[in-house]
Amino acid sequence: MASFQLRMDNGARVTCRVAKIVTDHQTLLDLDPDTQVLAHRSADFPRETLALRWSSAPGFTLLVASDGAWPEAPSETGRGGWSPGFMPLSVVSLPDGKVALKRYRGAFFLRAEIDTGCIYADCQVISGWERFVQVPVGVMPGSCLQDFALQFAALLAGRDEPLLVLKALASFPVSFQPRLLDMLGDFLGPDVLKSFAGLFTSAPEGSVAQRCSALLASLPASGWIADGFRRLREWQSGSYSPFQSAGACYDFLGFQENTRRDSPYSHGARLLSAARRNIAPRKALALLATARDEGVYLLEWIAHHRRIGVEQFFIYTNDLTDGSDVLLRCLADAGEIIWIDNSGASPERINMQDKAYHHALMILPEILDYRWCLVVDLDEVVLPVAEVDYCLPPLLEAREREGAEAVAMSWRVFNSNGHLTWAPGLSAERFVATETHPLIKTAFRTNLFSGASAHHPLSRERDVVTYMTIDGERQKNGDLADHDTNFAARPTVNASICHYHVRSLEEYVWKFARGENDGSGVLKQKHFRYNNPGIFDLFTTRFEAAGDQPVRVLSEDIHRGIRRLLGLPGVAEAQAEIERRFQSQSLAFVEQSARIMRQDDRIAADVREKWCALVDEWRVLRAAE
Repeated sequence: MASFQLRMDNGARVTCRVAKIVTDHQTLLDLDPDTQVLAHRSADFPRETLALRWSSAPGFTLLVASDGAWPEAPSETGRGGWSPGFMPLSVVSLPDGKVALKRYRGAFFLRAEIDTGCIYADCQVISGWERFVQVPVGVMPGSCLQDFALQFAALLAGRDEPLLVLKALASFPVSFQPRLLDMLGDFLGPDVLKSFAGLFTSAPEGSVAQRCSALLASLPASGWIADGFRRLREWQSGSYSPFQSAGACYDFLGFQENTRRDSPYSHGARLLSAARRNIAPRKALALLATARDEGVYLLEWIAHHRRIGVEQFFIYTNDLTDGSDVLLRCLADAGEIIWIDNSGASPERINMQDKAYHHALMILPEILDYRWCLVVDLDEVVLPVAEVDYCLPPLLEAREREGAEAVAMSWRVFNSNGHLTWAPGLSAERFVATETHPLIKTAFRTNLFSGASAHHPLSRERDVVTYMTIDGERQKNGDLADHDTNFAARPTVNASICHYHVRSLEEYVWKFARGENDGSGVLKQKHFRYNNPGIFDLFTTRFEAAGDQPVRVLSEDIHRGIRRLLGLPGVAEAQAEIERRFQSQSLAFVEQSARIMRQDDRIAADVREKWCALVDEWRVLRAAE
């Protein structure tokens, strides 16, 4: 095994040994530096994965993956330059010179599956496929690799001291630093990582601050990570704003490929997440939502969720045309909500909800003041059971005592109850529940997740979490990468999501005039746009469906809450303007739907006939108003 001596700053000597790792199938262990995926390959595979071991750290090895061409010129390792990939492993010595391997701080042994080339970390015992051999490299490593080994030896020596970790990281080539920062999430102990991440939010000046800034500047997409740390630091110092912005510079968060852990945009995100986990919440429950031109429902929606225990609302909106910007400003000024303008360049393929959720859970510091985060839309309300006085926090506390980090509630679908026009009454009093649905919505521990979809929390750090229903049933594996949206064995009982999917015909058409969040880009000039002719069939088949009205039980409290909101400065006037614009704009959109009905030959004849008849009835009702 190739080895060489290192002289540390304190005079101590450390031996570094360099090897390749051979599996039981006579293949070589391979690390993909971009995706962090382990595999095993034939010896002629072009990428080289070396295993470095230091005499100062028994039982530890570092995989270093490269194309084999370590550079010698310092200019090649500047910001954005050449860099290998890194993965820390634990080594267990076995008889006959063999070893077993684990992910560092992991519980399971690696196994090399025959024929497939796959490496899995899922074994509790050591058998044949969990045995590896370290084979020395044939050529003494060059000076760049030897320098790296010395720098990493210093990192190993200081791994229990955050300031020494920071100092050691600053000594590495700049191009190595982004991947080394990401590696710290697996390398450092939880308490050390917590303290290390805290350096980036508590050191406004001096050498520590300079080193932190330099490390963040090494990241390929450093701006948003640095902004996240800056805002955490300012918020901890007392800064607060009820109105904020997530402009075009954050549009990248609306593309799924940019939020994966192997994306260049994600370098440094694990460290920012660790810093956000440092925040100890003081309050129980926040609600995170996105909205566009849904002002007619806003006061009822806020009043309802205040009643069930929501303490703060984080509402993202974009490209508003219905006047709700004035209402949102009034509510934000009164401290009722935190409003974030999510408008940006809005390119094609962007998912505006994803952008908002990832921004909230990686950038907004204020949301960390709340232990639980609930994600629901403006056409959804949460209804807990009477046994907890229709309040959600006691149910979440009960599930948390059982270990839950994410809690799911199933949909109940509400339909139009024969309504054709909008009316100022409560949705709770106008529409009926007609069916349960397998889809779920989730409340989750706020500081444990770095993003969300409309139905599930997401994490760059972990694939598996403790995921339960509000009734205490567990998801089979808690795997966030496998969105098993139907894991509830039955519709949840202790709380459900009342989904006003189909309100009146007029409101249904208005919904599609806002544009679908389907990757087609933001609909800047509103018109009736739909992405599936089945929406006509959906409405006509459910128009006369009958059912109960379970949310009516809270009607009195909701009305009281709305009256309180209307008493806030400017709210009543803003609400009146929203209603005026709705009634004016919806006329054109319903007429557009009737014209499209005659032009789209994909729509079945009976559906066309039914829709046109409903539009005729709607015209009569609107004329009588």
